[in-house]
Amino acid sequence: MAIVKMKFVETAVDEAHLDDALMKGLGSRKIDAVEASGMVTEDNGGVLLSADNPYSDYLQTLDNFAHSVSYEFDRERKPKATYREEEIQAFLKEIDDKFGVTSDAEQVILTPEDEKAIDALSECGFERIHACKYLDFALGRMPRESFPKLTMYRDVNFVHHRLYENAQYVWMIIVTSDSYAPEVKKIFESLYFEPMEIPAYDVHKMLEEYKERLDDVYAWCLYRSRIIENYRYVAKFKDDCVFSGFVQAADVEEYESVFGDLPVKFTVKEPAEEPQFKCPTLLKNHWFARPFELFVEMYSLPAYCDFDPTAFFAFTYCLLFGIMFSDMGQGLVLLVLGLWLEKKKNSKLFGIIGRCGIFSTIFGFLFGSFFGYEELLTPIHEALFHTNGKLFDVMANQNTMTLLMGALVIGAVLIICSQCLNIFNNARQKKWGEVLFSQNGIAGLVFYIYILAAMGMQLLKMGNLFTFPLVMLCIVLPCVCFLMKEVFEKLMKHEKAKPHGGWGTYITQQFFEVFEILLSFITNSMSYLRVGGFVLSHAGMMLVVMTLMKMVSHGGFAVLIFGNAFVMLLEGLVVGIQSLRLEYYEMFSRYYTGGGVKYEVTAA
Repeated sequence: MAIVKMKFVETAVDEAHLDDALMKGLGSRKIDAVEASGMVTEDNGGVLLSADNPYSDYLQTLDNFAHSVSYEFDRERKPKATYREEEIQAFLKEIDDKFGVTSDAEQVILTPEDEKAIDALSECGFERIHACKYLDFALGRMPRESFPKLTMYRDVNFVHHRLYENAQYVWMIIVTSDSYAPEVKKIFESLYFEPMEIPAYDVHKMLEEYKERLDDVYAWCLYRSRIIENYRYVAKFKDDCVFSGFVQAADVEEYESVFGDLPVKFTVKEPAEEPQFKCPTLLKNHWFARPFELFVEMYSLPAYCDFDPTAFFAFTYCLLFGIMFSDMGQGLVLLVLGLWLEKKKNSKLFGIIGRCGIFSTIFGFLFGSFFGYEELLTPIHEALFHTNGKLFDVMANQNTMTLLMGALVIGAVLIICSQCLNIFNNARQKKWGEVLFSQNGIAGLVFYIYILAAMGMQLLKMGNLFTFPLVMLCIVLPCVCFLMKEVFEKLMKHEKAKPHGGWGTYITQQFFEVFEILLSFITNSMSYLRVGGFVLSHAGMMLVVMTLMKMVSHGGFAVLIFGNAFVMLLEGLVVGIQSLRLEYYEMFSRYYTGGGVKYEVTAA
């Protein structure tokens, strides 16, 4: 239920051991490395460690080769030897001479059937075929319907051998003498023969000979290419090469241990000591709140110095969802199905559904609804709560106003909680202007609570709080704070109070902003009426399902199942979206700014 503490770790090593240290550090998967450009300034004498990367060109050449001969490199292999650039270039020339496929020239695309025919022909030996001086060979395919017509040319001097066939074509090799070759060629052209080039060598056999060297050279090039690409994290200061990044505070010792006996020096700092780098955020929450990190990240991650709203978000989201989607039977389905799919699919979204099902089950029980049966739980309510009937009948006319007023009260409590969170968070960051004078600070809190208390006492006829001293203290003074917030903040910082653009422009602009603030208190509060509205909507939809079930003489059970499934899908989706809207627009807008960057370990 917090943001994981980070440390900024600088790792210094001499240039001779840089490559090993860099790969060990990044390979530890413990550090979110920062670009070295942020470490170098004119004052510290640092220089960026830049280098050309010829290995990326070598890798591209080898990938072209692999594509041409249908070869797949082992990308996880560790190189067994080291290779100078001259050795790599010589090896590339060697395989180009042997295979002739490492250039960027256009290659003939063979189908899997073509490959099977060539594999069958390879038993004869491609080199032996090309070595024949007086015989002419032709490899290719012809349509199956043309193949029987070859019997018409038995007197012509050629032989053929079937290599492979499918439903459309027959692949074959044709052999004749040089003198009969033109005549044979015309015959096969008339039968729609499609010639193919006979390979000069057996690629698969040669690949077996080169496999070890190919994989090892590729692994070395990949290793060197990754190192050079990661030089962007390295800056050089005199005799030391330094790469830095953010490491979880609990992992610092483990990170330092991965370097073994390498001559490495570490400097561990607090993130605030390196303000030029934005410290990344990693959330850590308990079981219940953890899936709701998905929705928090969708809005924006909290900054490292901010607080994690996930636990508050999780509770309030489930509370709103459970009230609006209150059915014990359907809640149990959401609970079981959501938690099962969360475990099976490792999906946060299903985890959210399962946790919402907990609250739907609770409020469904309190409202006495079980798959649309509104009287099934009544005996339990009477026994537990000593009531005459259900604890709270949603569909009763006399309860409608109570339901809507309850929704407004829930909204007011959540708005007040949001304001308190905003005051707490800004106080932690010493933003005293926001704490004291903003609409979500102390001024806004006093204003809102006073209005609610005064109107509540008026409705309940418990007295009148709209007296002149209280109005001046709890309405006029907060409005002045809203109006003069920017000026008061400057005075607190001992700056000139005169606003930019002059007093006339400032007062005019702020007057409309204050009017918008006052209007937002009303609209935000009224927005929570949807909570009560969706309670009635859900109950109404289930009433329709139960009515249809009674109207159908046969198949009523099928109507009940289909109706519940339809309501769960439709109403569940709508309620989920509306709960998210209330979180984002009515609560997050009051206490949460976000703006954080995600903690992601840098891969070697």
